[in-house]
Amino acid sequence: MWLNGIHSYGTRSMSYYSYQAAMNNIRLTQALSGNPKIQAAVPQISPTDTPLKDSYDFIKEYSSSMSSLMKAASELKGTNASGAMNDLFVSSSDLDVATVSENLTIRKPNDFNLSVSQLAQSQQNISNVVKVSDPATGNMDFTISRGRDSVHVQVNAVGEDGVSLTNGQMLREAARQINCSSVGIRATMVRYDGEVALKLEGLDTGTANRFKVDGDLGAAAGMDHVQTDAVNARYSVTADGITKNYTSSDNRITLDGSRISVELKTEGETKIQTGLDTERISSAVENLTECYNDVLTVLHDNYDRGTGIHRQLQNLVRGLGAEKSLEMLGITVNEDATLSFDKTVLKENIEKNSSLVRDLISGTGGIADIAFNKAVGGMNMNSSSLINKDISYLHNNYYAVGLMMDYFI
Repeated sequence: MWLNGIHSYGTRSMSYYSYQAAMNNIRLTQALSGNPKIQAAVPQISPTDTPLKDSYDFIKEYSSSMSSLMKAASELKGTNASGAMNDLFVSSSDLDVATVSENLTIRKPNDFNLSVSQLAQSQQNISNVVKVSDPATGNMDFTISRGRDSVHVQVNAVGEDGVSLTNGQMLREAARQINCSSVGIRATMVRYDGEVALKLEGLDTGTANRFKVDGDLGAAAGMDHVQTDAVNARYSVTADGITKNYTSSDNRITLDGSRISVELKTEGETKIQTGLDTERISSAVENLTECYNDVLTVLHDNYDRGTGIHRQLQNLVRGLGAEKSLEMLGITVNEDATLSFDKTVLKENIEKNSSLVRDLISGTGGIADIAFNKAVGGMNMNSSSLINKDISYLHNNYYAVGLMMDYFI
């Protein structure tokens, strides 16, 4: 929970009490300074150069800037499961060969070389071509079997009214019966300039989904011959220098312990990579540097308010790490200790060495850890020390026991 910009649980709870202590100090000073009895008893009291309202506003500004820095650093911490450094994406170098998507949370960057030698396909049968309008020469009475499933198709060549059905009518009724079944086969009529054929196609790919046609086919003669056989996909995956061969009844496969979904599109080769979300990381690092600079500005602009500011400023100007490490992340330390950031440099180095960049940002002692700890230290700072020069006259004039007793009488 965040209260007045200050974290109020765990190790950060003391920062909230410090904050409230400073606020109470200011409120007490305001109350005392407006009390005629106290003014008469202590005529030597004079207001400080900085108005008390400014002190109150500064404490809020200080805590807000430290809170923002803490949040920005948290976004880049390796322990943040939903943070930028754990938001890995997957890509395929050739989308014509295979498309990819994240199926489960990807744990680490990795590369896979995928080689597709054969796509999985379904069985297709097609009958001989007949004239649509010609009368049917015989009944249709056949069975289509696929594994344990089957459908029995029966169409009489003569209708209930005694009129002969045409070839087109026979095939249309046969297709209707097949498509109304649960055999897992789709029947369609294929037309060729006044002629027609009946096409059967398995709804599922792979050798386990082959089907067989037996019986009197009538107008669908020839449909028992396989035009395209059902086959499994064949592919190989190379990872960490080791190549393994696989088969699949489906063109939808998985990699990396089912974390990556892959859809095979055609024969060929593609490189599948899991890596850092460069755009999100660069935006998060940019936000971190901006928040860091904001804290520096707040401290610099209020340097003469209290001794605590001096300590915090010294802590921040020590920076976020070694110069060479920061340069690899596109971060430059300016003469005034503020940071400049170049997204292009960071993106280029992520492409060259993503593991090293990840360690420099989110590893132990990385910039996220350093910035987060600095922000925590700032939030845990005794708030009174941040404005002790503003309210020094309070301690010199108002904290005498007698005067305090007079005030409360």
